[in-house]
Parts: sequence; structure tokens; C-alpha cells
Amino acid sequence: MQRRYDIDLLRNLGILLLFPFHAARIFDVWDPFYVKNVAPSQGLSWLVALIAFWFMPLLFWLAGSASWYALRRRTDRQYVGERFSRLFVPFVAGTLIVVPPQGYIATRMPGGEPGGYLEYLARFFADFSDLSGYTGAFTPAHLWFILYLFVFSLIGLPMFRALIRQLDDDDAPVRRAMGFLSRPQVFVLLFVPLTAVQALPAPGGQNPFYYFFIYAAGFLACAHPDFEGMLAKCRFPALLALAVTVPVWVWMLDHFGNLSGFSPAAILFTLLRTLNVWLTLIAITGYGLKLRHVRPSWLRYANEAAFPVYIVHQTVIVVIGWFIVQQDWNLYVKFAVILISSFAASCLLYEAAIRRLAPLRLLFGVKSAPPPRAKMKGT
Repeated sequence: MQRRYDIDLLRNLGILLLFPFHAARIFDVWDPFYVKNVAPSQGLSWLVALIAFWFMPLLFWLAGSASWYALRRRTDRQYVGERFSRLFVPFVAGTLIVVPPQGYIATRMPGGEPGGYLEYLARFFADFSDLSGYTGAFTPAHLWFILYLFVFSLIGLPMFRALIRQLDDDDAPVRRAMGFLSRPQVFVLLFVPLTAVQALPAPGGQNPFYYFFIYAAGFLACAHPDFEGMLAKCRFPALLALAVTVPVWVWMLDHFGNLSGFSPAAILFTLLRTLNVWLTLIAITGYGLKLRHVRPSWLRYANEAAFPVYIVHQTVIVVIGWFIVQQDWNLYVKFAVILISSFAASCLLYEAAIRRLAPLRLLFGVKSAPPPRAKMKGT
């Protein structure tokens, strides 16, 4: 089975977008964060809003697609073992080691609690009052994504394995069902049940039912050849539709705020935002198919680096941001310095430490040994 390089390329793009997104979170007006600049930025707030609604759904969709190919090449035991070593171990290690500095920085902001880091750690592992962690309580922070992927991999395994077996049978009814779901007018309407599941509980503000729906959709998009044809056919119409629906959603967000609840306006707002998510996924993955056979020379390195960089990036941004927001600089200069320095520092951490030290490779889910250094001639 030929590898889909578009999945790798889009996933790496999603990881890169985390840097401007989380750097801009320091300056936005929408929600609390571990570190905040005194003066917010409307421009960076809208940058956050226009990235936030689709980039995590994209990462879950791509993870679902990657799971399809993983299950085609692995037994259930191999698949679970790999998920454990590449997801669960990094989640535990990251939560224990990488995440706590973010909460500590939050307690150092004006109005926070004084105290040393070791004293704070005792509180971090005892206070479960706010899973966002913005007040310094225990949190998985951005690693909730890894935890959800691990759980989805396990709970989805029986269903996905059964689906694969059914699809291998040419006479199975599920093949006709996949053909029905791959019709453009049917697939687009899946944004309606995706909207409905958002009424279900969302621990720490992250709805597992919503993200599992998208994860499963990414799996299904690889399970039947008709889905690829549908995505290629619908990518441009989806882009045209977004040119209308996104401005309407932005207008509502600007005039009424981030509506929630069950009022008619809130339901309309959620429907519109979810439609934008669904159309964006169709457009991005549809155009991504053009890259399915494109394999840049740097892709293997980027694939290995992406996950460790994801794990460390937000802590690096928060720590650097803590120092930068105290400077008397132009707001956009601060943003640029945080963005560039955090990206450089995260990549340096990977290259100089995680990639080269076997214990760190294990803890950060990097599975293969680093390539040996070339020897100098004559040595």
C-alpha cells in the first residue's frame, strides 16, 4: 500500500501553525492564557479566531486517516503497542515534566501567587479544580490532544477493524453505505450531527465526542476510494462556500461574541462555525490530494521532529513570552520575537537533545535511532 505523503505534509503544516497561534494567544482578547500581554491586539485576536476553528480538527482528521493506513499494515497487538509507546508514554512524560512550567508562569502573572517552583509543583499535582491550568491548577495543557488520540485509538479499534474486514468483502452492505456517505450532498450534511455532539460534556473545554467524530471521519475518508473522488470534486465549491460563510460567522463573532448555549442565536452561531470547520476540512484535504505523491527530501526529518516539537512548543512559547511581555516594546515586535525565538528554541531542543539522547527519544515517542554521523575521510 503506497504511502500518502499529503497526510504527512498537512500534519506538519498543522504543527507549524501552532507557533503563530499560541504566540498570538498571549495578545488576544478571547480567553485566558498562561501569560498575557497587558495591552491586547485586535489584529492578533482575529488571527487566533481564524485559525482556531479548524486547525485542531484538521490534526484529528489526519490522525484518523493515518490510523487507517496503520491498521492495514499492523496487527491489533502491534497497533496498540505502538499507540502506547508513541502516545501514552509521551503524554505521561510531557504532563510530568514539560507542562508544569506553564502553570508556574500563570501563577507569576500579576495577581498570582508568589513562591518557588518546587513549592508550586506540590500544588500542581494536588489541585484539580481547573483543568485549563490558567490558574496554576493541574492540567495536561496542550497535551490533551495526545491523550485524546490515545483514547480514540483504543476505543475506535474494534469498530475500525470490523469496518476494514467488511470493506474487504465485495458483497458487504457496508460498502454500499460507504458509497452513500461519499456522495457530496450527504457528506457535507454531516456537519449537522457534528454540531449536535457539541452539546455533550467537554472536559477542560475540549469535547471528546466532537473530536472523535472528526477522527472517525478522517478514517472513513481513506476507507473507500469514492471519498477521494468526492473530496477532489468538492474542494473548490467548499472554498467558494467558505468565502461566504466565514465572513458571516466573523460578523456574528464581532457583534455578539463567542455565543454558547441553546438560544436561537447561539444554535445558529454553532451551526455556522461547524459548517465552516467541515468545509475547511473538505477544502484542505481535497487540495492536499494533489500532494499525495510529493515527497520532499526533508519530509522524513520533519515527520520525526513534528511530534516532539509539538510536545515542547507551548511551554517554550509561554516561558519566552513571560520575559518578552515585560519589555517596553511595540506589541507586534513582541509577537515576532516570541514567534521566531520559540520556533528556533523548540527545533534546537529537538535536534540537540531529544533526537540524540536515547532516553529522551523514548519519552518523546521517537521510535527509530538517529542516523549515524558520517565519518571524516582518513579517520
